[in-house]
Amino acid sequence: MPSIWMRTYSGTLLDRSRHVAVEVQREFGVSKRIPWGISESAYALRDEAGTYQYHAFGVPQLALHQGDVDALVIAPYATVLALTTSAKHSLDNLRKMADEGWFGEYGFYESADFTASKHRKWRHEFEIVHCWMAHHQGMSLLSLANFLADGIVQEWFHSHPRVQATELLLHEKPVNYLPSGHPAA
Repeated sequence: MPSIWMRTYSGTLLDRSRHVAVEVQREFGVSKRIPWGISESAYALRDEAGTYQYHAFGVPQLALHQGDVDALVIAPYATVLALTTSAKHSLDNLRKMADEGWFGEYGFYESADFTASKHRKWRHEFEIVHCWMAHHQGMSLLSLANFLADGIVQEWFHSHPRVQATELLLHEKPVNYLPSGHPAA
């Protein structure tokens, strides 16, 4: 998500982090034989009024702690956010989602819930969450604008003097700190 607004520079912490995050997302999807893209989203569980519930889902390998909801939910907007990081893989994934019926009148639906339930015994079966979250649609539109117009949203953000004054922080590169007396690897 930070790359919607902020430029990334090759070899920096931010750049390496976004590439690793996308690769881990892809590997997790391949391991489950489903499309990839896990992020916070609505999922198939509904309350008494029929309203979809919302949760901060994540890939276990990237999570700081394990969530309290045992679910497997794929959110297409997570793939849209990866377009500028891994265009080919993202486009392939979005095409697969569209082919499987994840696209509706206003774009990709909020998510597909692969969680096993009494109605869905196998994880390769899913339930489409038929709603659209405005903030996920908005992030998707900004990401698409960056993808199609060569980083236009980043350009707008970085044109602000306050951002320009702190842009040097985005050039931070990782340093291998070792205890004294140990040779560098």
